[in-house]
Amino acid sequence: MSDGFNGADLRNICTEAGMCAIRVERDYVVDEDFMKAVRKIADAKKLETKLDYKPV
Repeated sequence: MSDGFNGADLRNICTEAGMCAIRVERDYVVDEDFMKAVRKIADAKKLETKLDYKPV
């Protein structure tokens, strides 16, 4: 599920999972929070890799 993620991506997933828990006023994270976070970060990585870089 986290294939291709680097350390910064994993940290972002943990942070986002925490934010998901905070949004629903929980003091702890659950699996669903991590799943949402992984999907969000994975979508951002897909968008990042689709950018077409041109030489300057």
